[in-house]
Amino acid sequence: MQAMKPEKEFAVIGYGRFGKLWAQILAEHGRVSVYESRSDAQSPDGGHIRFSGLPEALKKPVIFLCIPISEIETFLKTNAVTLSRESVVIDTASVKSYPIAWMDALIPDVPHLGLHPLFGPDSYRADQTNLMIITPSAQYPKLAAQWSEIFASWRFFTQIISPDEHDRSIAYSQGVTHFVGNVLQEMHLPKTNTPTHGFTLLQDVARFCSNDTPQLFRDMLLYNPHSERMFSDFIRASHRISTYIRRENTLKSGPLTLGVMGEEGSFSQEAGEQWLQDNQLRDARLLCLSNAQKVYQALDFGSIQVGLLPIQNAAGGMVLETVRGMAEHNCKITGFFPFLVRQCLMVRKNCRSDVPVSIHSHPQALRQCKRYLQKHYPGIPLIEEEDTAGAARKLAHGELPENAGVVAPEKCAAIYGLKLLRRGIQDLSHNITDFVTVIRE
Repeated sequence: MQAMKPEKEFAVIGYGRFGKLWAQILAEHGRVSVYESRSDAQSPDGGHIRFSGLPEALKKPVIFLCIPISEIETFLKTNAVTLSRESVVIDTASVKSYPIAWMDALIPDVPHLGLHPLFGPDSYRADQTNLMIITPSAQYPKLAAQWSEIFASWRFFTQIISPDEHDRSIAYSQGVTHFVGNVLQEMHLPKTNTPTHGFTLLQDVARFCSNDTPQLFRDMLLYNPHSERMFSDFIRASHRISTYIRRENTLKSGPLTLGVMGEEGSFSQEAGEQWLQDNQLRDARLLCLSNAQKVYQALDFGSIQVGLLPIQNAAGGMVLETVRGMAEHNCKITGFFPFLVRQCLMVRKNCRSDVPVSIHSHPQALRQCKRYLQKHYPGIPLIEEEDTAGAARKLAHGELPENAGVVAPEKCAAIYGLKLLRRGIQDLSHNITDFVTVIRE
């Protein structure tokens, strides 16, 4: 009589909506031990799925991490010494670069790889083709092919790509879908007596994203290094399309002059150039003015027809000089223009140290980078300047201490011949500043 093969054993860490689905799939191929830290988790339906303690789950031959990506690094740090070198750890997060890097660093002796099932509790069907992306670790390159064969025997279609390639692609294919779906939910789409095919598709997108938690949505954007580009493209495209229905009062028939708050190289200049492009004002002129007061004065004297001014930032709060100027001058807001801001730290090229003696910038820029500067440059004086680009110019021209640093847009390094120390030091990766366009009343 032929001996029976030993039954496969799996562990699932995390029993949320996807963890529950994945445990049910695994139960078709072996016994599943589930660990869930939440006390209110719904009990398994029985059969080949049962709850277990974490120490027992971590002894299983194959361990699937079905926890939020924001919890993976801490989980690995806490349990690295418990994991066996005979186990295989597979994360199932929808972003792959960070989990692979964390596993490489924290459990290098434990075989591991990344897995992204491109389905969920609302889209999985046992009788259809279900696609999964496998992202191998460079430490265990052969493991991906082995598991691709296993998943194929379970009737899954798999594709093996690098973690970075996965994240670059998923930032658009998944990120845009969920971003649009969440926007549609926030709009509370009304019932309609004219249900066009396109509107029905939009309702489907909103419904598809309705069961996702806010944490899942935030994690897939914040932990994907390529989502910033997608987010920026989405914002720019939205405003480019909105110009088709937005009417700007320019108060003159000839070429428009737009005034922005900031010197050459400032974020206001970049935002102004983008605003002119979005509004298809090819013959317009852009005038860089060092502060908000000069923008309002230029409006008063008629040397510009429209002013573009920053008014608030998610991290830095209200731009007080813009708000105060609105109260003092006879002008009105005609539109809003969100713009993605990426702060950088730079010093003079002959600076002898990577730790500046002081850091200078506009108060808004310093507030947007507050946590980063406190962590990496504790005790370094933060000095407020009138403008970010103006601070870069002053440093280049010797008007600031020789070994000082400035927080400014990246293009200032090229314009003023400075050395970049750090890129993207803002506390928020999606660091949006809201600009307003203003005209004379």
